[in-house]
Amino acid sequence: MTLKQLLKTSIPRTILILLVFLAYALSGTATTYFFKYITNDLSNGNWSGFAFWIVLELIISIFTILLLPLGTFLFNKQIQEYLHEIRAKIMKHYYAAEPTKVADMQNQLGNNLKVLSDDYATPWIKIWINLLNIIMAIGTLLTLHWSLILIVTVVTIIVLCLPQIMTKKLSSSTAKAAQKNAQFLNTIENWFSGLGELRRYGAGGRLAKALGQDNQKLTDANVNSNKMKSIAIAINGVGNSIGQVGTGLWAGLLFFRHIISLGDWAIAGSFASTIFNGLWEIISAITQIRSTKELRADVTKLIQPLPERKPKAAVYGLKCRNLEVQYQNGEIITYPDFTINQGDKVLLTGDSGTGKSTLFKVLLGKIEPQNGEVYFIDQAGNKLLPKQAELGYVAQDATLFPDTVANNITMFNQKLSYRLSGTVQNVQLASDIASFPQQIDTNVDLDQGNLSGGQRQKVVLARAEIYDKPFLLLDEATSAVDSKTTNKIISELLRTDKTVLLIAHNFSPDLMEKFDYQICLKAKKKEGK
Repeated sequence: MTLKQLLKTSIPRTILILLVFLAYALSGTATTYFFKYITNDLSNGNWSGFAFWIVLELIISIFTILLLPLGTFLFNKQIQEYLHEIRAKIMKHYYAAEPTKVADMQNQLGNNLKVLSDDYATPWIKIWINLLNIIMAIGTLLTLHWSLILIVTVVTIIVLCLPQIMTKKLSSSTAKAAQKNAQFLNTIENWFSGLGELRRYGAGGRLAKALGQDNQKLTDANVNSNKMKSIAIAINGVGNSIGQVGTGLWAGLLFFRHIISLGDWAIAGSFASTIFNGLWEIISAITQIRSTKELRADVTKLIQPLPERKPKAAVYGLKCRNLEVQYQNGEIITYPDFTINQGDKVLLTGDSGTGKSTLFKVLLGKIEPQNGEVYFIDQAGNKLLPKQAELGYVAQDATLFPDTVANNITMFNQKLSYRLSGTVQNVQLASDIASFPQQIDTNVDLDQGNLSGGQRQKVVLARAEIYDKPFLLLDEATSAVDSKTTNKIISELLRTDKTVLLIAHNFSPDLMEKFDYQICLKAKKKEGK
């Protein structure tokens, strides 16, 4: 996030915003300056002059009051449009990058962008308004007496030096608060994903404890951040008070020596207050902006375009040699050597914990093996690493989106619509679709769960079928489907020319015999070094 990019979001609107705030500063300065004539006419008993300046000041004050909300509204609209662009770029980054936890994405797209909006973008309004007010106030003081500017300059230097005391601590406390917010969101994701189980077993106390610990850390971090901001404001306030009182005293001395009029003394104090209040506002705004340095650096990384990935290649075979995978607890699981040739239909079996799903993660490039090698073979016989391989994959947990059943199958590729009819027949979904309110155009309701577990799995199987990848991985892809329907789905799949590697339990002996062969994993674990 940069000021330049913020202003470039809409250049015509930026020009209008600057002009509105310029008019606001000019009218505000005029209103204060006219108080000089009001005071002098009042002291001289000039009633008509006094009334004229009062009315004029009232008219300009009303105009001034209207300008500030207009300029603020336009600038806030600019901020929101800029944030919209940033969110779009961040979402593109997450789409193209390695998998990221949902809580981290929520923190970046929600909390961190709100912090940048409040503590980086919005403070520029204060800076621009107060900078204009200060320039005009200094110009006005010069018309009164040169020594007033000298006093203001000396105090200004002091005031400008004060914020350096807190800048580093304030930046650190803001970044820490953002970090603790990310941790809290991550905890919420981890625990609330199993909220039903916690309720079922009455484990609310453990939930409260887990959330309470991270919530307290977040609270402490926010309290510390606000504490640093309060200290910074207090330090800036000391300089502001010194400036206002000092200028007022000096202007009073000039009045008693008959160098300036009573009206000049009255507005000198007002313009001195404008200068030092403006400096205080500017310094506070700059302090806020500097506190977001680390967050802005993070966002800048996220909106940078990632290098284009090399296109993946279709694969037909697989080889595994001396493969070992190490878990985070140090335990190592070993796999037998095997080769899967083009068109083979292979059933992967084994007891729970023997590493079936872990093997799939290796094949999908999500886990790097500890030892050995595993690679795919393309149609020309070339080796391809897992991250280079284009695979069809169906997970046990079906991932659907809040759109039509048709779009969930084609994954929004309308060019594949002509294949829908045959595909839903192959995965035994046709009868289910016939019972849906709008058939294949029925919307999937993720909140109400209008599709059963088996229907969801059939939709994802249809998705893999319609994209027709030559090598297909299926991880318990029919676990929620009844045995009779499973038999039909798998039998249809095994009649294709695809290379299939399927994890399954409780298949009937007849169905198991339809596979070319089985790879049976056994518990072969050892402690890592």
